Amino acid sequence: MYFTSEYADVQLWKGKSLLTWKKRATFDNYRVPATAALELIRQYGCDMVIDARNGFEDEKEDVEWGFSFLLPEVAKAGCKKVWFIMTEVNENDIGEEMDMLSAEFLKYFEVIKVDDPGKITV
Repeated sequence: MYFTSEYADVQLWKGKSLLTWKKRATFDNYRVPATAALELIRQYGCDMVIDARNGFEDEKEDVEWGFSFLLPEVAKAGCKKVWFIMTEVNENDIGEEMDMLSAEFLKYFEVIKVDDPGKITV
């Protein structure tokens, strides 16, 4: 495990930076794990997996930080694909927000949504 907190875990998994959200996180509780995932991408030049099955809602300030800092830095670090792991129920709850986020992610990356980590390919 590269990083762990009560809000998220970050690890290198299948050669990718895996950010697993455990529950809703805001401000530093959101940004510190996201930055840890970025650091793995910088170290390994890898792609990213975001496990949003346990929730993924952001405060406006966190969204702005993600769009202005995190996504450009992740792209600069060499990430080409981002996988989102979501369940159908989960997508119904946060689908609108994920659509907005996906549109921004698509400016930088190929975005793939899956409902099972086993569907993530190399």
